[in-house]
Amino acid sequence: MPAREVDERREDPSSRPGGVRLLSVPVHYLEALTRLLVILALAVVLLFTVGQVADRYVFKSQFDAHDQIARIGMVWMAFLGFALGVRSRTNIRIEVIQHFLPDGVKRVAGVVLDMIMLAVTGFLVFNGWQLLEVGSFQAIMGTPFYYDVMYGALLCGLVLLMIFLVLRIADTLFGGRLGVDAVTGHDDHR
Repeated sequence: MPAREVDERREDPSSRPGGVRLLSVPVHYLEALTRLLVILALAVVLLFTVGQVADRYVFKSQFDAHDQIARIGMVWMAFLGFALGVRSRTNIRIEVIQHFLPDGVKRVAGVVLDMIMLAVTGFLVFNGWQLLEVGSFQAIMGTPFYYDVMYGALLCGLVLLMIFLVLRIADTLFGGRLGVDAVTGHDDHR
């Protein structure tokens, strides 16, 4: 089978075996849920940023935590969005000589890079629990929230990042047969 047909079959989820499709369904729902949470966080940022202006000049209420709640939404959007960016391979990478390398070396370099990123992320998650414990005692002024909401965004985004990296590494090591890596149109390190 020509290489082009193999690539086209890989990008078409309906061409995957039944067992692989079952494995990709929960991954698809996790990605869709994460996207929905990013959209909700963006809506919170927009609502409280615009609401602050309307409140200041029109309603003149005593509520003064617009910027704090918008900041919470921004933090959640940033960390969940970062995990989605890595999932869809749209994160920024600096590649100096990668396009000169053969495909096999690109694939190995990609897996090594993903494993390094996974190790660093695991280290951050392991040590991030201390932030969550400390933040649970620090109130965010003017809101009913504590800083564990902010640090929870960090940990949630990092755990999602770890899941997406493990899926990418596993799919790469199994030659794409798992069907759980995000399918992209551009050449990354497959």
